[in-house]
Amino acid sequence: MSIPWIHVLVFVGFAINAISVASVVMRLTRLQKPRSARQAAATVILPVTGASPGLEALIATLNAQTLQPRRLIISVESEVDPAYRRAAAVAPLAHFPVEIVVAGEAFHQAQKCRNQQAALARIDAMDDAIVLMDNDILPQSWWLSALVSPLIDDHSDLVTGHRWQRVARHRLGAHLVTAIDRALTLMPRPGSASTSVVWGGSVGISRAAAMSMDLAGSLEHTLSDDLSLAEHAMAANLRTLTRGALLIASPTALDLASAWRFAVRQYRIGHIYRPWLWRLAVVSVGLRLVIWATVLYQMVFLGAFVWAGAGLAALAVLKQYLVGEVARRIDMPDPFAVRIVQLLLGLLQPFVDLFHLAVLVAAASTRRVAWGHVVYDIAGPYSIEVKERLPFSAS
Repeated sequence: MSIPWIHVLVFVGFAINAISVASVVMRLTRLQKPRSARQAAATVILPVTGASPGLEALIATLNAQTLQPRRLIISVESEVDPAYRRAAAVAPLAHFPVEIVVAGEAFHQAQKCRNQQAALARIDAMDDAIVLMDNDILPQSWWLSALVSPLIDDHSDLVTGHRWQRVARHRLGAHLVTAIDRALTLMPRPGSASTSVVWGGSVGISRAAAMSMDLAGSLEHTLSDDLSLAEHAMAANLRTLTRGALLIASPTALDLASAWRFAVRQYRIGHIYRPWLWRLAVVSVGLRLVIWATVLYQMVFLGAFVWAGAGLAALAVLKQYLVGEVARRIDMPDPFAVRIVQLLLGLLQPFVDLFHLAVLVAAASTRRVAWGHVVYDIAGPYSIEVKERLPFSAS
């Protein structure tokens, strides 16, 4: 006897959701805070642009690190960039030396990559390790030690973590980005060249390894520091460690329109450098939506498969609950109100998937990417041209 197609779809839907739940459970069971703590001279590189309103908070988190930076190098595009004045204003708040570097305009690479290159030119023989970070994170007090200690122990050549979205303001965009991005962060990743990612927002590399892989050169002619770093590290046979517990808080207060622009830009970059992963995301999210649409149609119009809808929703809510447990385990528990909304989004998984799929479809076009105040024309992964510079952000 043949099995009706709708039963096959429901089975696939349960399998997809069960795998998602299992991936979070696996992360929870293996989650351990870093234990090794070594002393080292680590220079932190921070590219910034625009108003950079969170710089004071970022300096405060660096002051609180168990391993103090040797120095912080803040790199800006120009002296007319508002970030230059902001950096000069917050530098006295630091408990360590702060250097401000003017990188100049990028022409055939991301401005962020140009800023990083200018800062890397300041690295010297006194540095044991180099740490790249983004300015929209608030790392834990053990963050720098967790990035640097495996390098000093000679366990790894390059250490990275993951961004962990945290809702800073109750807006739909912030909640959607948090729900989607956390799920992606907790997905298991095979350690192959085509899937590996080094998150440029939080990465430590030994000075010797930086020279071996030509760290500054890896940032030429690219829009993505993350994916280019991963490719060059793999090519140089570096020992790369992605620390499961190194989930770094990234507060988000995006409204729906801002969340859309952020997600589309991220997926466009992913599409440029990992096209097959983008296609896989389209297929998997699209398939899940087809399954949801089929089950909901059966429930609403035929009064059938109520058990399937309830089961799929229960798995989605369970996954969101477990994701919240991951946050609690790493000392970043969500406020009660945030957790309730995230659980509700589990119940409304089809709505989240619809937004997710719309973003993926919008990211199919990769010719034009707007990032910060710069608009790039993309002819290929390593064929980048700055087409337009907009006014610097004032907020």
